[in-house]
Parts: sequence; structure tokens; C-alpha cells
Amino acid sequence: MARRVEHTIYIRDVRHRRKTRFSRILAGLFIAGLIALNYMVFLKDSLQLQAGVQEKELREIPRVQEPAMGETVEPDVPVELPNEEPATTVAGELRGGESMLQAMKNLGVEANEAIPAIQAMEDVFDFRSAQAGDRFRVQLDRVGKVVEFELATSPTDMYVVKREKGKLSALKKNVPTDIKVVSMACVVQGSLYSSFQRCGGDSKLAHLFMDLFVWDFNFFQQARKGDTFKLLVEKVFVDGRFLDYGRILAAEYQGSAIGQHSVFYFKDPDGIDGYYTADGTAVRKEFLKIPLDYALTPGQKLAARYEPRTLKEGGKRMVEYPAPPKARVWSVASGTVTFAGEVKKEGWVVEIQHAGGYTSRYTRLARLSPGVEEGAQVYQKSVIGQLTSSGELRFSLRKGRKTVNHMTENFPGGDPVPPSYMNLFQETVRKVMDELRTLDVIGIEDSQA
Repeated sequence: MARRVEHTIYIRDVRHRRKTRFSRILAGLFIAGLIALNYMVFLKDSLQLQAGVQEKELREIPRVQEPAMGETVEPDVPVELPNEEPATTVAGELRGGESMLQAMKNLGVEANEAIPAIQAMEDVFDFRSAQAGDRFRVQLDRVGKVVEFELATSPTDMYVVKREKGKLSALKKNVPTDIKVVSMACVVQGSLYSSFQRCGGDSKLAHLFMDLFVWDFNFFQQARKGDTFKLLVEKVFVDGRFLDYGRILAAEYQGSAIGQHSVFYFKDPDGIDGYYTADGTAVRKEFLKIPLDYALTPGQKLAARYEPRTLKEGGKRMVEYPAPPKARVWSVASGTVTFAGEVKKEGWVVEIQHAGGYTSRYTRLARLSPGVEEGAQVYQKSVIGQLTSSGELRFSLRKGRKTVNHMTENFPGGDPVPPSYMNLFQETVRKVMDELRTLDVIGIEDSQA
């Protein structure tokens, strides 16, 4: 019996193989086509763009030509510099109780710009002395940065902060002035203030004149009709306009109640200056005769209205000083505050201990100045308080436990003219005395604009 043998026979599909090879060829051609297309679309354009940029950059590089010796070469294309001109300028003035920072912020200056400008100006100006009415101006660039900051406390006192090369710097501005010496001679009619106005002056000049004699007598109490005053004074002008009074160079008062008093300004070669009598004695003394500042007294007021009155309360002597409303009260001498507070029926009271065993007492104040408290140091003419609207001060001076008359008390004075400069001083006095003698005195019935 024959055996059956089975064999597996594999048959190749020739048609499928041919199809696969053809597909591979087509796929290869398709991929090659995509590569070529990408090159044409992207790579070629990128290379052309880069080549164009490089070519453009090469074309824009300027050719440098060295100028000949002494030749000035102007650029073909003008160079535009940054515009540093301020875009905005704001201006204003300080108001009562307002800080400089707040005033600048109210005008739109940002705090981060105002603070550095203020700090820079502190190198030349102490803002603690700033007052209401001081004018200021701020220049800002287009992004709000401070370019320039200017503060004017008077027509001749101006301070400036400028930004240069990104840095703020400050300086005090030099304002040119013209000083002229003028003279005045007048007979007193009514008050001293009204007499000054009648003879061509004003209340401010009258106050400056009276201030030279506050160590010797009280014009409100001792001036009389028919008295005569003379003076030589500096007048300061800016741009041809009168600005203010300078120093009084010489002052003379001839009074029926006080006799003749003369005062002369002198500055020695060492730079020490002051006011002296004809024999070289210093006018300034340890104590003032008047504890009030009458500077705000209107010129038309009569002297009789402010004439002091002597009072006695509890066996103690005191002087009552009528004064303008809210007049300032000052210390008659340097010393230490031993009491500052409110006392029943007396209002605010200040007591000051002075050298030589003297104690001054001031009552009926409406308010005290900042810093006036027990233990505080004060100086002659330090403002210690202010009167009420009725304007009335009561003042007394004790030496030890005894009340003394400060109008007749003989107080020590300052340093006289040094002996080495006495000849120079006497020559100065002689010249101004000759000029005072030649002045025409304006009489009671006369006046001068």
C-alpha cells in the first residue's frame, strides 16, 4: 500500500510584489518633491531675505572721511537730540499751614518727583523758615519729571533746583540790586507813624527807626508833639523799582521829654557791625524797654491809644500795654522759661528767669508760641506769644523779690567799639553828622509825598 505524502507548497504573488515596488517608487518621488517644494518656498526666501538685510546693512554704513587739518565737517544727516524742554510749568504760593510737598502735589506734581526736588533744595534753604505767601514754580518734562524747581521767599531771596545730566543740584540765585541812601527830617505831629507817612516814609520805616531805641525809651509813652527826628537810610531797588529798606545808617531823635538821642551804624574791618552812640557805646542792652512788637501797628493810629499805664495789684507794680489786635509779645532779654501756662483771670502767662537775678512776667496772652514751655531757652526779642483781639498785655519785672521799674532801671549794655577802631568810627560819625545837620526839616504844617 502506497503512502500518501503531503507537502506544503508556497506560491508567490508576482502581481502584489510588482505593485509594492511601484508604490515605493511613487512614495520616494513624492517625498523628493516635497523637499524640493519646501526649499523653494521657505529656505530660498529666507536666504534671499538674509542676504538682502546684510546687503542693506552694508549699504547703510556711512563712509568715514577724515577732515583736513583745521577743517570743520558738518554731518550730511542732522542728528536729532532728545527734547529736554519742559512740557509743563506750574506755579503757586504757600498757604498758611501748608507744607511745600502738599503745595506741589496740589498742582499735580507727583510725590516721587517733588520729594527729591525738595530734598535737593534743603542744601541751600531751610524749609522751616518758609512762610505763607512764598512763591514757587516747577517745570516738568513730558513724562512728569522735575526739570527745574524755583522758590522765592522775597524778590532778592530766590533758590533754584535744576536737573542736569540726570542729577538735581541747588543754588541760591543772585539777584542784582541797587542801593541808594536817602534822608528824612521831620517834626512830629500826632503819632510817630503818621509823622513818617506825612514826611515821605511809611509805617515800616517808622518801625525800623523806633526799633533802634527800644533799649532806651518808649515812643508811645514819651514822644511829644513838636519833637524832631532825622535819619539816613538805605533803599533797595530791583530793576528800578523800590523793594525794601536796608540799614538805617544814622538816626537822631530830639524830644522834649527824653532829650537828644543819636544812633550810628558802624562795621569795623573785622566784620563786626552794630549800632553805637556817638561815644562808641553799644546801643543794644541786656534788656528791652518794650515787651511788644508794634510792627503791625497801622500808621494812622494815634500814639495815645497805645500809651502804657502803670497799675498796682496786691501791692505789686505792673505796666499795662494796650496794643494792636493779636500783637506779638517778645522776651525783653535772654533767659529760661520758668512757667508757661494758663492762670485763672490772667489768661496765658509766661515767666522768664534772666541773668542778674531778674524775672520778667507776661500775662493776658491769647496763645503761646510753639516751644515756649518750662525749661525752654529764649533770647532777646524771641516771640513768646500773641495777644487777644482786644490787644492788652500786662508786664512786670522783678529783681529778686522786688518789683523794679524797667523804664528807669540801668541795664548793662553790649561791647563798645574796639579802641583800635575808634578813630575810624569817629570819622564815620563826623561825616554822617555833617549830613544830618544840613537836612531841611519838614514842619508840622508841611508834608512830602
